[in-house]
Amino acid sequence: MRKALGLLALHLGGGEIPLQPAPEAATLSALARQLDRYLAGTMSPAQTRLTALLALELDTAARSGELVGLRTTHLGKDNAAVYIERRPQGGGAIEREWVETSALSRAALARWMDVRRGFVQRAHGTSKLWVSLWMNHDGVFDNQGNTTIRPPGMPLQENGLITSYRVGRLRYDGLRQLLPLKLEALRRAVDAERRRTAL
Repeated sequence: MRKALGLLALHLGGGEIPLQPAPEAATLSALARQLDRYLAGTMSPAQTRLTALLALELDTAARSGELVGLRTTHLGKDNAAVYIERRPQGGGAIEREWVETSALSRAALARWMDVRRGFVQRAHGTSKLWVSLWMNHDGVFDNQGNTTIRPPGMPLQENGLITSYRVGRLRYDGLRQLLPLKLEALRRAVDAERRRTAL
């Protein structure tokens, strides 16, 4: 079109978008130590949820959608394992596996389950592992521009999980230096480390 108008071609770049840098193995170890320090003290419900989420991520290298899909029934006895349904990016066959959890994840999940119980009871129950901590809306607007208000304790959606990661990264001491901007970069780092140690 530009050529037909006698204008120079517009070059917009192309090729692959560079990936965000992922943390090194030493940073992942430092993150686990920081989470362990959190567990030794008092935490808010949001910090408790994020600690359990990050500990589980360090064990599983799960994608955000895979984490959101977790249910309490996907936890083994005493939180010693977690059932993950891996959904490869771009489609492909779903892989199902039980992943053994670390002592860190077991302790973090135990703390989260205690906190979660109170929120879920108020919202009339769900088996989803991750639940909201504050009142929010369902995101669907009616003709008057109103939306349905949802109480705390409702299943956390993927956007909510990613938002809690981003907010927690900035809010809690020590995390800004240890966590990449995006949860996906952390997942890639954990996945690379799992592959390296499996060799």
